[in-house]
Amino acid sequence: MRCVRGLAALTVLGAASAAIYAGALPAASWLGVEPIAAHPVVFAILFALYLAAARLATGQAPSGRALGVVLGFGLLFRALMLPTPVYLSSDLYRYLWDGRVQLAGVNPYRYAPNALELAYLRDGEIHPHINRPTARTIYPPASQWLFALAAALAPSSVVGWRLVLLLFEAATVVLLLALLRRLGAPPTAIIVYAWSPLVVFEGAQAGHVEVAVIFLVLLGLLLRQTGSSALAGAALGLAVLVKFYPIVLLPAWSRREDWRFPAATAATVGLGYLPYAAALGAGALGFLPEYFASSEDHNIGLRALLTYPFGFTGEVARGVAIALAFAAMAATVVVIGRSARHDVRGLWRASARAVGAYLLLVPTAMHPWYVMWIVPFLCVRPSPAWLWFSGAVTLSYIAYVVAPAPLPWWAWLGEYGPLYALLLAGAVARLARRAPGVAALRTL
Repeated sequence: MRCVRGLAALTVLGAASAAIYAGALPAASWLGVEPIAAHPVVFAILFALYLAAARLATGQAPSGRALGVVLGFGLLFRALMLPTPVYLSSDLYRYLWDGRVQLAGVNPYRYAPNALELAYLRDGEIHPHINRPTARTIYPPASQWLFALAAALAPSSVVGWRLVLLLFEAATVVLLLALLRRLGAPPTAIIVYAWSPLVVFEGAQAGHVEVAVIFLVLLGLLLRQTGSSALAGAALGLAVLVKFYPIVLLPAWSRREDWRFPAATAATVGLGYLPYAAALGAGALGFLPEYFASSEDHNIGLRALLTYPFGFTGEVARGVAIALAFAAMAATVVVIGRSARHDVRGLWRASARAVGAYLLLVPTAMHPWYVMWIVPFLCVRPSPAWLWFSGAVTLSYIAYVVAPAPLPWWAWLGEYGPLYALLLAGAVARLARRAPGVAALRTL
C-alpha cells in the first residue's frame, strides 16, 4: 500500500510539473511578461517539485512501474519543449548556421557569419539571431559534425536540432541506467537526471550541445570501468571535440601504467582537428583565442569572491587570477586522479569530483548550461551543494533581464553563497569523521 501511495504521489508531482512546462509560456504571454523574465520563477517552482519527486523516487523500493513513471514524465517534459520558441539562449542559431555553412562546402572556421563571402547563405530566420555575428565559430570539430548532420536531416530547423539532441538523451538514459546498475544504485535514481529542470530547459528547450557531451562522458566512463582503455580514450576525445572542458577527466581516469588511454584521447582530438588545421593552421581554433582574451566576466564564481573585494579587477590582475585558477584546477584534478581507486565506484567518484572541481575553480563565465554535466553524477549520491547549484545557477538569467546593468549582488549571492557554505560544511564534516579523536569515540 505504501508503494502504491508513493507511486501515486510521484505521478501527481509529474503531472503538476508537466502542466507548468506546458503552461508557463502561455501564462507569461497572458500576463505580459517576457519569457526570460518569468523563467527564474517558473524554474524555482519546477525545481521544488523536482526535489520532492527525487526524494520520493529514491526513498521507496524500486519497481518497474516507478521507473516507467520516471522515464515517461522525463520524456513528456522534453516533448513539451520541442515546439516552444527559443528564448533562453541564441546559441542554437549559431549551431544551425554552422551546419548550413558546412553543407555549402565552406570550412566553418574560415569566415564569420557577417563576412561578405557568406552573404548568399543569409536568411531572415537564422542569421539575424546569431550571437557574435562578426566572430568566427568557437565550437570544436565534433560539434561541427553534429551541426552538419542536423542540417542535412532537417535544414534550418529548431525542432530538428532538438530531436537530434533527444536521441542523444535517450542513449544517455540507457548508459546511465547501466552505470547505476553497476554501482548498485536503484534505477529510479535516474530521476535526478531525467526530471532535472536544468537539463530539460538547457537541453530540450535551449538546445545546447552539452547534451552530446554528457552522453560521450558517460560512454567513456562506462568503457573505462570495463577496462577498454583505447575506446574510453576515444570517447573522451570525442567529448573534448564537442566542448573542451571534459579534458579535466583525463587525469581523473588515467593510470600510470596505462598509456593507451591518454594516447587514444590525444589521437582522437588531434585527428579531429587535423583537416581544419591543415587548411587554416591556428585559425581552426576559431573564436577561442579571442574569447579567452576578452573581458567577459558573466556570473563568475570563486575568482570574483577572491579578487573583487580586494580591488583586483584590472586587466593584468584579471589575467593573473585566471592563470592561477586554471593552474589550481589542473593540480586539483591530478590529485583527484592519483588518489582515486580505479574500480567502478572509484572511477565514478573521481569523475564527480573532477567535474565539481572544474565548476568550482573555472575562472571564466558561468552559464547555466555549463552546469548540466554534473547532474548525472548526482544520481548516486546527491551532493546538497551541487544539487542546489544546479537550480540556483538559473538566477544568472536575471542579468539579461536587468541589462545593461550587471547581475544583482543578491542573485550572485543566491547562487554561490549556499554552494560555498554547503561545500565547506561537507569538507568540515569529512575532516571531523577522519579525526583520530572522533574515531576513538566511535569505538567506545
